[in-house]
Parts: sequence; C-alpha cells; structure tokens
Amino acid sequence: MRSMTGFGRGTASGKDFSVQVDVRSLNHRFIEVRVRGLPDLPGLIIKCEEFIKNRFSRGSFDVNVNLQFEGLRRPRVVNREAAKAMWRELSDLARELGCDAPTLETLLSLGVVQEEPPEEECLWPAIREALAAACEALATFRAREGEKLRAALKREAKILEELIARAEAEIPGAKEAFARRIQERLAELRMLDEARISLEVALWAERTDVREELDRLGAHLSRLRDLLTQEGPTGRELEFLAQEIGREANTLAAKSRGVPLGEVALELKLCAERIREQARNVE
Repeated sequence: MRSMTGFGRGTASGKDFSVQVDVRSLNHRFIEVRVRGLPDLPGLIIKCEEFIKNRFSRGSFDVNVNLQFEGLRRPRVVNREAAKAMWRELSDLARELGCDAPTLETLLSLGVVQEEPPEEECLWPAIREALAAACEALATFRAREGEKLRAALKREAKILEELIARAEAEIPGAKEAFARRIQERLAELRMLDEARISLEVALWAERTDVREELDRLGAHLSRLRDLLTQEGPTGRELEFLAQEIGREANTLAAKSRGVPLGEVALELKLCAERIREQARNVE
C-alpha cells in the first residue's frame, strides 16, 4: 500500500550544465502532472509528464526542473527581424518628434538580443536521470507513508468488526423491547389480544429486519481486510468500499427503532467516514 503524499529530489550533470529535479505529490482522484522550469522546452515537458504517468497510477504531481548552465546560460543571438522593425518604428518616431535617430544601444536595451533555446535531445538524458532519482525517492516516501495508512485502516477494520458484532447482539433485545412496548400500548387500550400482539411484532420485525445489511457489512469487512494485504493500487476500491459501508450504515440507522441499535448505526457511519478519509490518500 502506498500513500499519494510524498517528496523526492534527484540531481544529475550533463555537458556544461547540471540539473536538479524536485517532485512533490498529493492526493488526487486520478493522475495529474504539472512541470515547471522548462517554459520554452515543450518536448521535455511532455517527456517528464509521460515519465511520471508510467511510474505512478494516481496523485497530483508538481515537477520542478532547475537547469544550471556553466558560464552564459544559453547562446545569445540578435533577433534581426524584430530589430529591423523596431529600428524603423523608432526612426519614424524620432523624425516626428524632432529627436536624434535611434542607436544600436537603444535597440539592445529593448531586448533584441535573445537566448537560443538549447537542444532538447542534449538535455533529456540528464533530466531523465535526475527525474528517475527523484521518483525513486518519492516512491520510498509514499511507501513509508502507505504503511502508516495501512495501520490506521487495520484499526478501523477492527472497530468495524466490533460494531457489527454489537449490532448482531442488539437485534434480539430490540425485538423484545418493541414487543413490550406494543403490549403496554395495547394494555392501555384494553386490547390484550395475544394474536394482535404477535401480528404487530411480526410486522415490525419484517419492516426493520437488518439481517441483509449486517451480512453485507460483513462482506465489506472481509474485502477491506483483503485489500489491506495487497501491494498494488487499491485507493479507488477502498473509497468505493467506504461508500458502501456508509450506505449500509444509513439503512441500518433508518431501520433501527431502539436507541442502542441506532447508536451502533451512527458509529458505523463515523467509521465509514474515517475509512474514506484514509482511502483518499491511498494510491
């Protein structure tokens, strides 16, 4: 079991440059990757996204790539077309205003010298190496956090088992308590007909039978424990299972007429919500 929360860092070197990659991940319903630090290198952004998606199955990932070049960061060139157009505009404006003609220094100050983007093929091997190291550290972090989630979910599974057992134990007492209330009510109405009492109790038992809900809760508990032994991605199924446990708890609460069984149903709902909160962090 792996958490979706974690951090990893990797470094590598290439010819005349070094790179550091930081990867942070948080929980997400599916997988989402955002790459920063490569604004004019779209091909490398796509490669980084694909690398993450091939390595992980779920989570929100922020990938920060920091490239450091030796000496000048990148070769610089003059954008000739932009410089010519700007020169014409400035010359026309100078004539209109009666000012001195523009100079090369004026053009340079306006940013006609630009950095050439480096070749992506030269950068990718080092970026991939740093990204792989960052992902390895991230996976270790997520696995460590995943063990904490597994322990928490095991505790909730134990609580769920105890609550199901409590609900089972409350059913006979709930039936007896209802039968007494029916008998007392009919006595007040001077209708001590045993057949009528039996009929009312039987109708109540049919309307409030929770045997099916408890059986399904038992099946959900069994599946929960199976998932806690698995190492692959289980987060989505755990979330669905928590949702189903909550649904059965709601039905149990609606059917329960006695206070003890109703309290158990409420605790089951709270247990289901805690399981769901933990499952949202599981890959």
